Amino acid sequence: MKPAYFIFFALLLAGCNFQNIKISGTARGMDTGVVSIIDLFGKTIFGANITAGKFDIKQENLPASGYYTFSVTSGAFPRDYEVYLEPGSYIINIPENDHDYLHITTNSKTQNNLSAYYTFEDSMMTDYRKDKDMWVAKLNDPKAKLLPDAEINKIIEKVESTRKRERGMHIAVMDMFIKKYPQNDIVPHIITNMDYKTSPGAYYMLYNKLSTKAKNSDEGKQVGEQLQQLVKQTETKP
Repeated sequence: MKPAYFIFFALLLAGCNFQNIKISGTARGMDTGVVSIIDLFGKTIFGANITAGKFDIKQENLPASGYYTFSVTSGAFPRDYEVYLEPGSYIINIPENDHDYLHITTNSKTQNNLSAYYTFEDSMMTDYRKDKDMWVAKLNDPKAKLLPDAEINKIIEKVESTRKRERGMHIAVMDMFIKKYPQNDIVPHIITNMDYKTSPGAYYMLYNKLSTKAKNSDEGKQVGEQLQQLVKQTETKP
């Protein structure tokens, strides 16, 4: 009985330790801010204050491995980033540029794949985002109310065109990423974050370029079936 008891106790401890996660990092210029980990239902499960440019979420019990939102509240608006959390250690450095993705050091393969994609996307879309921000800033400028209608309409058209361009750029960036990193299997998940229903044909072409491993993942199978159905529906429309 004694050996069995010790085996059970060891397994119990192993299970508890397996669920442990520790998150710390830096946030330059964001003192008095707060970082939060939010689940898919919008519930905050962990949080920490930013002090002297650093934050530290002590070892916590992670409810389940999966995708979460890493939210930074500092200034007028929160900055939200998608992360994949599983038991282990995460060192997260928050970038000063709002558009750049987090710099994360971890042993999580899924998170490292996610970081690879978002970092690649940042590098390809920097100039576009600057242009988009410029037109959005002009539209939101209080002085815009004093401009002639023709000028306002021009700004609105530019904002709309950058939004349409963004959808096309996401597809182009994903295509380049698949070619450069054919073994990275994160793309099916990225597709689920996109408005793929508006361009199912383009996303289905991307899907068909994925590795067999990516297609056979849970998300790969799910998004593949959805895209295939959407393409069929599009082809049958008069």
